[in-house]
Amino acid sequence: MQPKPFLPNQPALDQFPFAIWRKCWNAAARVGRVGMGYGDVAGELVLRQRIAEYLALHRRDPCDPEQIVITPGGHAAFTLAALALADPGDGVWFEDPGPVTTSHLFRTLGLNLCLADVDADGMDVAGAMARHPDARLAFVMPSRHHPLGVTLSLPRRLALLEWARANDSWIIEDDYDSEFRYDGAPLPSIRSIDSHGRVIYAGSFSKALYPGIRIGYLVLPQPLVGTFRNLSGLIHRSVPVEAQLALAEFIGGGHFASHLRRMRSLYGERRSAFIEAGQSALAGLAQIDCSESGLNALAWLANGREDRAVQRDVLETGLQCYPLSDYAIATRRPGALILGYAGVPAERMRSYLGRLAEALSRP
Repeated sequence: MQPKPFLPNQPALDQFPFAIWRKCWNAAARVGRVGMGYGDVAGELVLRQRIAEYLALHRRDPCDPEQIVITPGGHAAFTLAALALADPGDGVWFEDPGPVTTSHLFRTLGLNLCLADVDADGMDVAGAMARHPDARLAFVMPSRHHPLGVTLSLPRRLALLEWARANDSWIIEDDYDSEFRYDGAPLPSIRSIDSHGRVIYAGSFSKALYPGIRIGYLVLPQPLVGTFRNLSGLIHRSVPVEAQLALAEFIGGGHFASHLRRMRSLYGERRSAFIEAGQSALAGLAQIDCSESGLNALAWLANGREDRAVQRDVLETGLQCYPLSDYAIATRRPGALILGYAGVPAERMRSYLGRLAEALSRP
């Protein structure tokens, strides 16, 4: 089913290189019976090698392929990290607002959410240290916070690392949307400046390729590798081997890097079209807030309007959005809509934003 316009977190699936991907999949299928059995619990070595090469070249964060564990998506990576490193009742720093499914996950696992405020410089690390100094974990999205789109500043990254070192705590780094930055190169990861082995780095291919691929990965401090391998084997057994081999072929052939370059250019054009048309179409109705990275923008509603009520009007027009309120846990913010522009062709942006304006104009 075709996704509705402005669905958040939605890549441009119509621009995916299906023919190349099929060739990579066919090459993986030629391996034959190798892809039909259970794979390595840590993931196929060739894929781990390709991911390590990519991280070294494009994220300036070299690692040994043996430090990588492949998971069935990013959510599974967070689950594995929480189960391996924390016990029920332990605290986890969690940004408020923050991703709904991840907050539900940690609560389901029995962890205590230790809420941290978010401002223009990202997570308020000093505030979290003052209120919850003994938390076992910190879950953070430094490259691009979801849903606010801000980036964690370098001083706060360093403070977070020092807290983890001093308290024998762990940082789960969700490298959210790091591939799609439109003003300069992607920022270095926290893991790349971690000199004490306190960071568990989580990445996935859901936004860079497509959500249904269900392949994520963790980059681990060396002392944790054995524990995570064993736990992954118990929970996941292995990620489908053929999909891993196809992805390794796709990365190794240079197609992944090429696809990212094309998508950065395309999404940059769509972002510009969204900002230009949105500022005009939504004047007096909402204030556009479009960060320099990612796939989404925020529309802060005028006149103190309630975003959940406005969302219902938007859905009736055949468009999609998420209310910011759904991501808030304790901190109340002004009403805003989360809008995904990456999946909308630039030439259709103005007409869809006009339809959005009609929805926002309803009393």
